[in-house]
Amino acid sequence: MTRTRAPADRVRRSIAPGVSLAIARRLTGIWYSKSPPPRLLRAASALYQRAVRDRLARPPGKPPCPVIVVGNLVAGGSGKTPVVAALAASLSAAGYAVSIITRGYGGGAGVRPVRVGSGSCAADVGDEALELHAGTGRPVWVCRKRDAALAAALSDGAQVVLSDDGLQHTALPRSFEICVVDARRGLGNGYCLPAGPLRQPADRLRTVDMVLVKRTPDGADGDFPGAAFDLEGGELEPIIGQAPPPVPPAQIDALAGIADPESFFEALALRGFRLRRHPLVDHQPITAEMLAALPGPVVLTGKDRMRLPPHEREDLFVLPVRARLPEEVLQRIAAHVREFST
Repeated sequence: MTRTRAPADRVRRSIAPGVSLAIARRLTGIWYSKSPPPRLLRAASALYQRAVRDRLARPPGKPPCPVIVVGNLVAGGSGKTPVVAALAASLSAAGYAVSIITRGYGGGAGVRPVRVGSGSCAADVGDEALELHAGTGRPVWVCRKRDAALAAALSDGAQVVLSDDGLQHTALPRSFEICVVDARRGLGNGYCLPAGPLRQPADRLRTVDMVLVKRTPDGADGDFPGAAFDLEGGELEPIIGQAPPPVPPAQIDALAGIADPESFFEALALRGFRLRRHPLVDHQPITAEMLAALPGPVVLTGKDRMRLPPHEREDLFVLPVRARLPEEVLQRIAAHVREFST
């Protein structure tokens, strides 16, 4: 069946329900601009820092097992989830029972821990939790209170717990902290919310155990201090059926509801695809109407795949990615786990 091209306004309406994409773009423009943010936002930023001053320091206390927090300082993603998946694979291969805990952003998880299973959906546990469960095969626990998720993981037999995000969650004891920085956007304008993207002041970097810098798709690390790593993209995979994936220089609809959609678009453009770009707000639901408005073929991120509605389109493809961490990083984490109880 031949699909007719939907009018541009229909596409725009279908990809921006709820939270305004225009507002998100406006804030992102301010956060990552070289110009000072508006005075009103700077004043609000100062109020924010005073309001959260008790959550700005690294929390004390030793957990009952190695708890490795993989987080960032900015609002939105920076590559944390692929790093967690890579660490889970490495530690599992070393023989440890690894569990993952997460807040479950975009889902409806409450204050009681929920273990992600084959019947879980993004509306309940969040897209990142589903992606981690599907990609690692390890137990994933979702809860607003990460300390409660930790207790559930321990009761389930975990020997090592990885927390996807949580640098700012002071109730969660931790033994090792990793802060992931996206070289493409860095720390923005250096201001805390809402004038800038920072959830904590940049000085917080001095108290973490390791800084990982995600290189840009063309290999730049922005000269940011830390251990650089790459997100490696695999071959396009059909989501249903056996439809052959598009090959460059084909024109595709690139759909991305992640913190930095442009990084996904850039990766596809570097492969030689011609793109119709459809950025969404992070964690934004994907609707059947939205999919119907796209001529296709459609390429999504692995995270977006977890929010797909029931569909029959066979021209939907996902670009899988994995974090390739330096060997010295994996060795340091393994040494920490070994030495934790000594």
